[in-house]
Amino acid sequence: MKASLIQAFTALRRGETIPSSRFPEDWADELLSEGCLSSIVHGSRKSLKVRSLRSFDVFLRSKGLNPDLLHETMEVLSEPTSRSALVQALGDSKAVAVRSCPGFPVNVISPLNVKLGDRKILLCPCPGTFSYISDFRHFRIPRDAIVVGVENMENFRQPELQLPIWEQIQERYGDGGVPPFLLVSRYPQSKDLGLWLQGISNPYVHFGDIDLAGIHIYLTEFFARLGERASFFVPDDIQERLQSSGSRDRYDTQFPRFGKMEVTDPRVLSLVQLIHRYQKGYDQEGFIKGNI
Repeated sequence: MKASLIQAFTALRRGETIPSSRFPEDWADELLSEGCLSSIVHGSRKSLKVRSLRSFDVFLRSKGLNPDLLHETMEVLSEPTSRSALVQALGDSKAVAVRSCPGFPVNVISPLNVKLGDRKILLCPCPGTFSYISDFRHFRIPRDAIVVGVENMENFRQPELQLPIWEQIQERYGDGGVPPFLLVSRYPQSKDLGLWLQGISNPYVHFGDIDLAGIHIYLTEFFARLGERASFFVPDDIQERLQSSGSRDRYDTQFPRFGKMEVTDPRVLSLVQLIHRYQKGYDQEGFIKGNI
């Protein structure tokens, strides 16, 4: 819950009139239907005012808010916090929604030395496992490492079954050497991975579904933030894969939304044209050894 919304609740309890646009539509409808608020219409604009303070306080409690601690809640929300901080400040860890587990998963193909704050850590998860970086703001990797964003979780957790892919990426982006890799996943979906990538200088390679939606994810979530430091990985045999085993249903489903998207990275324009040519998309899971 945002501090601005708590601020609006506080103003309502003081007897002020608030534009209805400051509230989620379903909440405003619920408040009106239960008689908590009254609606004031001025032309096309609608404002809300408390009609029954008792009913309004019942509504706030149903949303996990203490009506007598709205100001303190707003102050807590204005700063990064934790559930323990909420308990200390408000007496209730669930008084407002707080992300208890920020960060993102990471995996490696071979052992990689990294730093988390002042601590040196060796990333070396066993097959079938991976690590999770919660304190991502203090997470650092070697300068020569390539960050590979793996879109689908099945691919992310089984890197040992996709060795030809990593060899192609190393050859294409390794600048003549064999750079170490850090595999990252954007799940659970949040801004954390993007924020971390913006704070480092390492190159980023996006390995995802070869379809219109996958390219849109790359363009809007990574290329838009990182510019040419980000690249979309196109496997050597993608034309053959699209032609022989691509999905026409995937293309038809995605075309209405992404068929005319703006391709802001000219380096993927030829891939987009290839997808339109065959009118197919290809699932990333097809690159896992044993998946046909």
